[in-house]
Amino acid sequence: MPSYAVDSSKQPMVATGVVGIVQEWMEKDGKRRPSDVQARDEATGFPLWNVEVMYQQTAFGRVSSTTAMVAVCAMDEPSVEPLKPVQFEGLGVEVRVIRATGALVENWSATALVGARSGKGSSSASSSGSGQSQAAA
Repeated sequence: MPSYAVDSSKQPMVATGVVGIVQEWMEKDGKRRPSDVQARDEATGFPLWNVEVMYQQTAFGRVSSTTAMVAVCAMDEPSVEPLKPVQFEGLGVEVRVIRATGALVENWSATALVGARSGKGSSSASSSGSGQSQAAA
């Protein structure tokens, strides 16, 4: 799957205010499904969190707004202000095509949320994770 580094200072993103856990995937009845367990970063063991962001994209000469979940790891849930700009360290995206539908799937991840505060006031730790966004091809 192709992976691209994204310069967070040149790709403006706005937090929607939605933050949630990244769910661990499990095999059940021959199918992969999300479980109720929060995924953890392999390198640090910290929990992974999805931070929803909005940004502009251009496809076929048309500019539109889209949302994506960016996965970051932190001991506590990151706190972001709704509709305020956010920046990430180590921002990247992996892109693949779902053959059955032709849709593009983007997996966004970052090593850290710049200036992030957790719900308890401590700063977030750094490592990587993956959030997912889907766009029609």
